[in-house]
Amino acid sequence: MKVMQEKDISAFVQAVVDIGCAIHAIGHWGYVFGDGDLTPAQQRAIVPQLRWIAETYGERDHLMDEIIAYLRSIGRYVEIEPQTGIH
Repeated sequence: MKVMQEKDISAFVQAVVDIGCAIHAIGHWGYVFGDGDLTPAQQRAIVPQLRWIAETYGERDHLMDEIIAYLRSIGRYVEIEPQTGIH
């Protein structure tokens, strides 16, 4: 399988955004992208595009920190509060 390079991060993020998916860093520990705000028809329509993105950019787990940093640098992040206490 292809492996994403750090130089491809901005293009990867833009490709996700271009098909209508939101992509955000979650704090400093991860990132998510999804289609939750799309209609069911729109969700079905982007499946081939998401597959193309995955095939084009390849494996990216090794770039987690770099992707998070990039998303935060362009304002695409959700800050989370640390959990305290017992629930």
